[in-house]
Amino acid sequence: MDQPEIVVVGGGIGGASLATALASDGREVLVLEATEQYDDRVRGESMMPWGVVEARALGVEDVLLGAGAHVAATWLHYDAAVPTEVTEANPIPAGMLIPDVPGSMNLRHPVACQALIDAATAAGATVERGIHDVVVEPGPTPTVSYTTASGDVVDITARLVVGADGRNSAVRRQLGIPLHRQEETHMIAGLLVEGLDDVPDGSDFLASEGDLFMASFFQGHGRLRVYLVPAVSQKSRFAGPNGVAEFLRSAGFSCIPFGDRLADATPAGPLATYPGDDSWTDEPFVEGVVLVGDAGGWNDPIIGQGLSIAMRDARWVRDIVRGGDLSPRAFADYATERDERLRRLRYIADVMGAAMGDECPNRTARRATFFDLQQNEPLMLGVMIGAFAGPENAPPEAFEAGLIERIQAAS
Repeated sequence: MDQPEIVVVGGGIGGASLATALASDGREVLVLEATEQYDDRVRGESMMPWGVVEARALGVEDVLLGAGAHVAATWLHYDAAVPTEVTEANPIPAGMLIPDVPGSMNLRHPVACQALIDAATAAGATVERGIHDVVVEPGPTPTVSYTTASGDVVDITARLVVGADGRNSAVRRQLGIPLHRQEETHMIAGLLVEGLDDVPDGSDFLASEGDLFMASFFQGHGRLRVYLVPAVSQKSRFAGPNGVAEFLRSAGFSCIPFGDRLADATPAGPLATYPGDDSWTDEPFVEGVVLVGDAGGWNDPIIGQGLSIAMRDARWVRDIVRGGDLSPRAFADYATERDERLRRLRYIADVMGAAMGDECPNRTARRATFFDLQQNEPLMLGVMIGAFAGPENAPPEAFEAGLIERIQAAS
């Protein structure tokens, strides 16, 4: 490939999905990926049903399923104050919220990335790995300079450059696009465990007990990604040589029927802790360059929206490229929709953070109020469904209803 039409900087979930879709349309696509082998990033492994819709539109849903993605038709929320039989009699029907979407989808991040980049290659995209020192110059004909794994410096032009290079996006920094950030009120610690072949894996689950909140996603074959949410003051709780042992001990919630099995599970990957923060950009584009996925800001992982955000971003950009106009005005609607989408997701994450993650003296009362609002406040139920079916499907008035304040004031 001499001069590609589209250059995608970053071959992760969003970048590889977009490259697959564009190459399938017959576009000349070049993907520049820094890694030579995808690492376990301890996040980005559960896709909500609205994200599955976008993956299907991009033509990559079957790629993920073919790589072994596990589908959860229902979710459960165990809590120390709620009888197990009540929890299991009232599942969240993830597989019934969007027509023809059977549920949320889970796949280990390195496996998903490799499957998608292989699909991009099969569709005709050129993929170069081990790339570094990428320099992007925006404009009507943007240019990209990069150094290959063998040390060669390459200079190319394109019609469009896509920054899909993650949270620490070099493309975003070079363009001078400011990143707004909402400070974290909690941390997220994650560990992949295995040896749970005898544990039913038809439902993913949340759990709240003591000073921790848990979100767990089955990956099939006895594997489960477990996330624990401690307060910011406990950011080092799972650090150091005893971190894994403390994580497993802490994961043994008594309110989970198989909590003892979690405590005895076998680690199958690294343990990492990162902040539950939120960020966004006002305009994720300049002339000749557009940002997708975490490069343009991310949602607090407490509600697991990262993959769905990336898929919708990629679908938007694919559709714009199909339209033919790649001038800045062509990306204005994308920026507007994305800004409102992330605003709503930020609110949903703040609801969950207030109920489950904040360090506060009324933690038990907050959780009780959260469950009561879910059962008796239609706007609350609508907001939570929005996390599964898409934030645009939540009632607009819910974001002005003071739900967070009602949870915070619980007594």
